[in-house]
Amino acid sequence: MPGRVFTRAVPGVLALALTSCGGDRPAADPGGGRPARDQTASAPPNVLTVTAADYAYVAPSEIPAGLTAIRLINKGPSPHHIQLVKLGEGKRLEDLLGALKGEKFPAWATVAGGPAPPEVGDTSTAIQMLEPGTYALICFIPAADGMPHVMRGMSSELEVVGSVEPGAKAPEPDMVVKLTDYDFELSTPLTPGKHTIRVENAGPQPHEIAIIRLHPGKKPMDFAAWGMKQVGPPPGTIHGGLSGIMPGTDALVEVDLPPGEYGLICFLPDAKDGKPHFMHGMAKQTTVAS
Repeated sequence: MPGRVFTRAVPGVLALALTSCGGDRPAADPGGGRPARDQTASAPPNVLTVTAADYAYVAPSEIPAGLTAIRLINKGPSPHHIQLVKLGEGKRLEDLLGALKGEKFPAWATVAGGPAPPEVGDTSTAIQMLEPGTYALICFIPAADGMPHVMRGMSSELEVVGSVEPGAKAPEPDMVVKLTDYDFELSTPLTPGKHTIRVENAGPQPHEIAIIRLHPGKKPMDFAAWGMKQVGPPPGTIHGGLSGIMPGTDALVEVDLPPGEYGLICFLPDAKDGKPHFMHGMAKQTTVAS
């Protein structure tokens, strides 16, 4: 699901021309990305609201730098996520799409988080620091034919402007999940209800986390296999998480978990062999007990 980014793009897919679906992006507005800024010490994060549907984002084209709550509303009918990609100086979305068309993820682009998929009709949220610069919003989730959504135009460009001003206060996390090669290390067991989780990449390469409530009798690898093709009914429901982040970085995710069996999955490709990290064991099952 999230992350097929590189699983499908770098080893050799993205052979079709890529086009951005962001030509009709609305300007930033108070409800979608440029809220009034409270300069007090207890100021809340900025809010960036993005609506996703097959195959486009509706998002502002510009937001202020700083701590930002990125809220992804999935109108469906397919699963969608946001993989933020920070572009090098002078690079634009079309440069990234051109590089992906050439089957390479360029050295001047770095994965920078973003919300993992929610269920269709639901919302997922990631809270993270956005430094000034140009970003791409990309959906790398594949359709049933294996074609990543970005190849159908699901991308958008975002300018993060101004300087990072002090004062915004992040919510306090109630647990930490560390991403390593190749595991998810939980500071405490997951419990039902709402949580703010700090996700830290403690590994030497990019990682992500997709949080899946498994249907009875299903395992994380069942969902991982379905996520790469999405043929037939899914073996679980999607409860957010965090798209790929670089080593040594972190972000917060907000989740609301009903009791059940869950899978924590990383779909990103390995730096050495290109296989998805879940094939190296990064697909963990955990119980959210009532």
